Amino acid sequence: MAGSSYILSPISTGKRVATIDILRGVAVLGMLAMTIQSFAMPMSAYLNPSTYERLSGNDLYVWLISHVFADQKFLGIFSLLFGASIIMLSQKAQKEHLRSADLQYKRFVYLGLLGLIHAYLVWYGDVLFMYAVCGLLMFIFRNKRTAVQLRAGIIFLAIGSAISLLLGYSVALWEPGEYEVRRAQIWDQAAQVMADEIEGYHSNWERQILTRAPQAFRLQTTGFLLRYFWKISGMILIGMALYKRRVFKGKHSKKYYLKMIIYGIGIGLPLVAGGVFIDFLYNWDYRISYFFTSQLNYWGSVLMSLGYVGIIVLFCKASTRSFLAKRLADVGRMSLSNYLLQSILCGFIFYGHGFNLFGDLDRSAQAVFVLAIWVVNIVFSSIWLKYFQFGPFEWVWRSLTYGKVQPLAKGFS
Repeated sequence: MAGSSYILSPISTGKRVATIDILRGVAVLGMLAMTIQSFAMPMSAYLNPSTYERLSGNDLYVWLISHVFADQKFLGIFSLLFGASIIMLSQKAQKEHLRSADLQYKRFVYLGLLGLIHAYLVWYGDVLFMYAVCGLLMFIFRNKRTAVQLRAGIIFLAIGSAISLLLGYSVALWEPGEYEVRRAQIWDQAAQVMADEIEGYHSNWERQILTRAPQAFRLQTTGFLLRYFWKISGMILIGMALYKRRVFKGKHSKKYYLKMIIYGIGIGLPLVAGGVFIDFLYNWDYRISYFFTSQLNYWGSVLMSLGYVGIIVLFCKASTRSFLAKRLADVGRMSLSNYLLQSILCGFIFYGHGFNLFGDLDRSAQAVFVLAIWVVNIVFSSIWLKYFQFGPFEWVWRSLTYGKVQPLAKGFS
């Protein structure tokens, strides 16, 4: 059914899957461990840590921990869960003999609009717009068999990897000077370029937008088409299959999840660590690091994400009622609000409309702010959910998606 007969409503609090909420909570907190660099330092410092500030002593250790254990791993978990959410909503509609397509399309559109606002007005590194586009395009796989979803997911991941490798091998065929231009744009920016970026983010909010807009546009066009679309889409498809196979709900044996951990971490971690070793060996050469050794983290992060899922689900099989589990579940129930809250807080900490610390903090100091923001996320979620059913941005998103204002305060059904 569609049109006026469409009465599918959000999943009630009592029917939520605690394990999935905990996974979301871990993912949204973990993502900040790496993305803090994008808030605090010039854009190229995220991809090439040797390009800005020293990379030695405690700063080196902080970067190594964040890169090896966080970079792309928690984003991978988030992508898996986004795929799971598509299936969850579709299955709920099917049980109620309704069509979810119209609702899901609205859900993607409004998420994309929120992502655009976030990217251009708050932080260029937004992923919401990318999730909206990938979710919209991957929606056609929702009713496929899990074997098809898994194969399609691996194919998408392989295409993304192949694009990077082909670009790396094609460098010799580029137009004269093109290699140097691209390297200066994203990898080894000149001191004046970084100084201009720092000045832009030290300015008022309106001036920041002029700095942020081209960065966001580049990420949402060439960056998205050449890199992020394939990775996110592949993980969304794998997430669909894992949800259908009830992996996220902890319905398998401990041995099953131990295998996820052993294979995921056991293979993924050496791949990521090997990539780091090669990067330092070749002194962070643009062609080698950006196109080739980055693929070790690309694939290693897929495996480590699955390994992390195994660890968290095993933790949840022991108990979802412990103090830590409940706090993580609270953060996960408000994952969208907490993700945006992180951006708002980091904007105030690092940009000109706040404390103006952009470009001034080394990675060790950034790690302290990560811990502080985690505390804010946890405390805010715990207090908010005592009085309300959804996070504030979840409420806005759901109200727009369902076409009517959803009840927010507890005590209403």
